[in-house]
Amino acid sequence: MAGNEVARVYAASLVEIGDEKGILSQLEEELGFVGGLMKEDKDFKEYLVSPSFSQESKKDFLNKVFSGKLSDYIVKFLRILIENDRQSAIGEIHESMVDLIDIANNRQRVTVITREKLDDVTINKIQSDLKAKLNKEIILTEKVDESILGGIIIKIGDLVVDGSLAKGLKNIRNTLLNSKVRSEVAYED
Repeated sequence: MAGNEVARVYAASLVEIGDEKGILSQLEEELGFVGGLMKEDKDFKEYLVSPSFSQESKKDFLNKVFSGKLSDYIVKFLRILIENDRQSAIGEIHESMVDLIDIANNRQRVTVITREKLDDVTINKIQSDLKAKLNKEIILTEKVDESILGGIIIKIGDLVVDGSLAKGLKNIRNTLLNSKVRSEVAYED
C-alpha cells in the first residue's frame, strides 16, 4: 500500500471512532497537535521514528507525556502507530483525516495567493463565487507572496488557477519566442 493510502486507512478508523463517540473534532485537533509537534520539535520526531529505541520505551514515553493531556483514544492510537511502525505518518494521517471530515461535511479548502492582503469584501466575493460554483462550503486561506507582480493564484485541492501577472507575462513571452516573424514583414528605415 502506498503511504497516503495507509494514512487514509488509519484516518478513516479514527474518524469512525470520533463519529461513534461524538468527539470527532477533538480527535482531529489532538492529532493535529501531535503532528505539529513532530514538525516543530526535531528531537521529539527523531525519538519516535528512531529504530534505536524500543517500541515499549516509545509507548511508555507517550503515556508519560500525553496521558491526562490528550484523550485516551489518541494516546492508544499513537501506541498502535508505534506497534505498526507508522508513527512517521502522523502528519499524513492528520491530513487524510481532515480531508475525510471535509468530504463528509461538504467542505472545500481553498488557498488564495496574492501580492498584498485582500480586503474583506474581496475575500467574501471570492468565497461566495467559489461556493456557488463548487456547491460546497468554502474554507479559505489567504497567503501573501510578494514575488507575485499582481493578480491572484487560487489553489483548490490539486487544481491551480494561476491568474497572476507573472504567469500572463510568461505566456506572452513564450508566445513571442515561439512565433515566427517573416523577414518581409520587418520594417526598414
